[in-house]
Amino acid sequence: MKPILPSLIMLCGILLSACSTLFRAAQPPSQGPDAANGERIYFTGSSGRPGQITYTEGPNFGGMMMGSYLTCASCHGPEGQGGRHQMHMTVMDAPDIRYSALNTMPEMEDSQRPYGLPEFKLAVEEGQEPNGEALDDDMPRWHMSEADLQDLFAFLGILQ
Repeated sequence: MKPILPSLIMLCGILLSACSTLFRAAQPPSQGPDAANGERIYFTGSSGRPGQITYTEGPNFGGMMMGSYLTCASCHGPEGQGGRHQMHMTVMDAPDIRYSALNTMPEMEDSQRPYGLPEFKLAVEEGQEPNGEALDDDMPRWHMSEADLQDLFAFLGILQ
């Protein structure tokens, strides 16, 4: 009977492991930031969550131009790298907003690093640098939920 006992213990361990995997899979998803939704916001200006994302100020984009809406990617580029481009016959310089760039800006003092969520929120919603200076007038003042703002920040965190 002794040879059966180790096999029985091993079988119980396998069953418990399988059941715990099924239990974990049935749990609700984490309520933390959702970088996939942040990517959606960045490229489309819309969220997978309830509620609208709107903006005021910023470039005179007219809400719709040639079938596209103003988005973060419209100015900062597909990888968040920013750059100089022309919009409505106006030259615009958009900064690099990838997380790595936000934390290495030469004008930032060491006490202002890292460029965290509160500083990001101030820039996105109020158009203000961490040091209190106003961002360029081309920067829209976005209005979105706290969860959407966290999702967008999480997405920028994966852009390198």
